[in-house]
Amino acid sequence: MLLAIEIIGVLCMVTIIFVAIWGFIIAKYAYSQIKYQNYLLEKLTQNIYLLVTKNKSLTEIIGDTTNNINENQKTDGEI
Repeated sequence: MLLAIEIIGVLCMVTIIFVAIWGFIIAKYAYSQIKYQNYLLEKLTQNIYLLVTKNKSLTEIIGDTTNNINENQKTDGEI
């Protein structure tokens, strides 16, 4: 009877160690994937910001140009 309890105890310890090791491996893999996902999201955010600022500056340039054209047309019509 004592031998059976020892065998069951050893099997439980081996099972728990096996689960703990695989749990650590899976947690490490998940952590690296989360880090990579955050890296990609940061790059995406930077690129979107650059596109928005570039688009904003382009619309300001176009807006200034149209304003100058409109002002020139007004002054040409008044003369």
